Amino acid sequence: MSGWNSGMDKFMSHAYNFFRPSGSSVSWERVVWEKWSLPKHCFILWLAVQWKLRTRDMLPFLPSDPFCVFCQYEGESHDHFFFACEWTSCLWGKIKSWLQIGRSMTTLYSALRGLRFRKSNLEARMRRVSLGSGVYLIWEERNKRIFEGKCLRVDRVFRRFQILFYTIFHFHAANYSRLDVG
Repeated sequence: MSGWNSGMDKFMSHAYNFFRPSGSSVSWERVVWEKWSLPKHCFILWLAVQWKLRTRDMLPFLPSDPFCVFCQYEGESHDHFFFACEWTSCLWGKIKSWLQIGRSMTTLYSALRGLRFRKSNLEARMRRVSLGSGVYLIWEERNKRIFEGKCLRVDRVFRRFQILFYTIFHFHAANYSRLDVG
């Protein structure tokens, strides 16, 4: 505690740093916690990256249909859910085409790997925001199908993505007229 009190201003920050667990840095931090992303998108992406979303393979004690709510062919898991499923793969294809992303994204980690560089230009931000928004919308659609019995087609979810995307960049980009998408 004596090291915390190096001046009145520093006491709280030193105490916070003492109690805060410090671990190794992760390569996906900048992508997941993109400043322009909505907090709920960041949080769901953070859970997905750590395999902490409660997909059906993580809940074997619940008596429920183990199959993916989108394709009904394979078991719902993190591996299948975000990029291997036919429905989500179609959504990502639309997003990538609209944003002119040529990079192959077959898993969440391959998508993160392509976005982790320290670029802060508009294009890099667009791509980081799009990953978080896409993962969030997929998770939201999954939950609506399970808990509310509502189903949207890929085109409707993609349209929601476009609206979210434009809204985020309208409020954040200094010169959002430079956006050259769709």
